[in-house]
Amino acid sequence: MRNLTDRPMGKTHISALIRAIGAPAAVVLALVVLVPAASAKTATMHLFSRETSATFVTPQGRPLPPNTQPTVGDVNDITGIDYVGNHKHHARRATASDHLRCTLTGLTADGAKAVCDGQIAIGGSMLLVNNESLTLPDSNGPLVFRINGGTGTYRHAHGKITATTVGNNTDFVIKARY
Repeated sequence: MRNLTDRPMGKTHISALIRAIGAPAAVVLALVVLVPAASAKTATMHLFSRETSATFVTPQGRPLPPNTQPTVGDVNDITGIDYVGNHKHHARRATASDHLRCTLTGLTADGAKAVCDGQIAIGGSMLLVNNESLTLPDSNGPLVFRINGGTGTYRHAHGKITATTVGNNTDFVIKARY
């Protein structure tokens, strides 16, 4: 972080450095002086996701008929628009959107095993869940997804998203470091 009394290095000053210490060292010095150090931020966000679509398709992309039990290889796609808050109290306007795609990899007595990819788009940036293996319980208990990437503001983000199903909708609690 620069102090108010710091002055940027001028072209003449950088040229003198290049002559004095050599081009490679001057480039490193200029980058250190001109590029401020990145500081990680931590945020906790609460979003209510109103489902806009939910589909189950076969590995070939054919929709499963209603009331059909999914099998290994079937894919579940869910999208939603997101409001700051939770299902009981949330903003009137959506400020984000989300997408979750899970491919079933196994079925157990406790639920289904799946590999999931998800995105939450917020203000021109995205939080990403990539290739997350988890067990999807039969109950409405919360699911926890690892954030392992992002774009824009959330580039290199990590953390977790706790998703609690409420009817056809979801409450998200997002704890991210970016």
